[in-house]
Amino acid sequence: MILLYSVVLFVLAALAFVVRCQARRLERKYVRAAAETDKLARTPVIQPGNGGRLDPCLSAKRQYQLALVVQKRDRLEARYCAWQALAERLSRLTGAMRAWKGRKLPYTLGMLDVAGVLALADYLVVGDFVSGRHLVHLITSLFGNG
Repeated sequence: MILLYSVVLFVLAALAFVVRCQARRLERKYVRAAAETDKLARTPVIQPGNGGRLDPCLSAKRQYQLALVVQKRDRLEARYCAWQALAERLSRLTGAMRAWKGRKLPYTLGMLDVAGVLALADYLVVGDFVSGRHLVHLITSLFGNG
C-alpha cells in the first residue's frame, strides 16, 4: 500500500523539482536577455564626427541588433512562462497527492500493490502455492474430511 503511493509521490516530487530547476534556469536567461535588450535600447546613438546627421547604416544595424535581441528575449519569455506553468501544476498535483494521505487513494494503491505482488508470484511459478485456488482447495480438504 505504502510502496506504490510513496513511489508515485517520489516520482511527482522529483519531476516537479526538475521542472522547477529548468524554469529557474530559463528565468535567469530571460533576465539576462531582458537586461541586454534594455541596455541596447537605452544606449544613445553616438554621432560620428562633428556632423549633425546620423549615419543611416549605423541606425539600421543598431535596429537590426535590437530586433534580434528582442526576439531572443521573447522566445525565452515564452519558454519560461510555459515551464513555470508546468512547475506550478506539478507542485499543485504533488500537494494534492500528499493531502490524500490516509484517504481512498493509498488504499486503492494498496490493492494494486497486492495485485502486483500476486501477479509477480504467479509469474515466478510460485503461484501454485500462493494462489487463491490452492488455498480454497486446502481449506475444503481440511474441513471436508472432518
